[in-house]
Amino acid sequence: MRIPKSKVLYVSAATVALLSGSSVAASTAYKTVTVQDNGQRKVIRGFATGNLGKFLAGHQIQCANNDRVSPSLAAPVIDGMNVVITHPVTVTLVDGNYTTQVDTFAKTVGDLLDEQGVQLHDGDTVNLSPDAALVNGLTVQVTRTNKQISVKTQEIPFQTIRQRTANLYVGEQRVLTHGVKGSMQIQTTSVFVNGRKVGQRVDKKVVQPAVNEVIQIGTRPRPQQLSARGGGSLLASKKWTVVATAYTAGGRTATGVPAQPGVIAVDPNVIPLGSKLYIPGVGIVRAADTGGAIVGNRIDICVSNESAAESWGVRTVTVYEIQ
Repeated sequence: MRIPKSKVLYVSAATVALLSGSSVAASTAYKTVTVQDNGQRKVIRGFATGNLGKFLAGHQIQCANNDRVSPSLAAPVIDGMNVVITHPVTVTLVDGNYTTQVDTFAKTVGDLLDEQGVQLHDGDTVNLSPDAALVNGLTVQVTRTNKQISVKTQEIPFQTIRQRTANLYVGEQRVLTHGVKGSMQIQTTSVFVNGRKVGQRVDKKVVQPAVNEVIQIGTRPRPQQLSARGGGSLLASKKWTVVATAYTAGGRTATGVPAQPGVIAVDPNVIPLGSKLYIPGVGIVRAADTGGAIVGNRIDICVSNESAAESWGVRTVTVYEIQ
């Protein structure tokens, strides 16, 4: 059977058209793509009819969900396109007592701390330089150091000082200076590292010194009221118990006054010369003389004559100092 010439031409044209269209489509689907995969350059070629993600997967290039891909995996594949894939690094971040694993695209330790909102305060330290590069498996440790300061005031008691004085009688006392309590400031500084106390320092400062109380205590004996010969009374401020002898009047005493009744010889180290004294049974006398044998608690009473001296003999008497 013969086919008309016109039909033959028509079929041939259609066939040519069909073959021509397939060639153009095949040429359009074949792509060349350059991939920078975490710094490594790869050139891949092939037919691409889907998005970039499918194209890369078809060439065994897997992208995780947390990878950065530019252009995006949903973008259409364009011949000659450049694709950049960046994988995060996994590091351990220790902030005080808190530890976490971080997937990050930060390049340096400083960038990581900024990214994670880690703020450093006075005393805090980091185990790595802020410019140190991040790599997988790295541990970045922030050590937190802080101080707690407490201040309290402590009372300083005053001391009581007692001074003996003969200006007051026994049993009397006088306050010369009133005591005033002082105060001391105590500052305690505690140092904590990552929440654990590692040290403590205590500083003390006297804010107000105490003023000591000074009290005078009397030592002077109180006057003793004596009944004098012939009536009346005397006030005695001091007394001695002594061994008394007698000597005969005549001549001058050690103080230059006449040696006569009313004068006695004393040891000036015990009874001061010039003291006015009262001797029961004798009366009022004056310590105005001394003697070589009159040492310690001994006195020698001047009497009018030798008979009186012999009659006196040696006696133990109490001698009173009177005003």
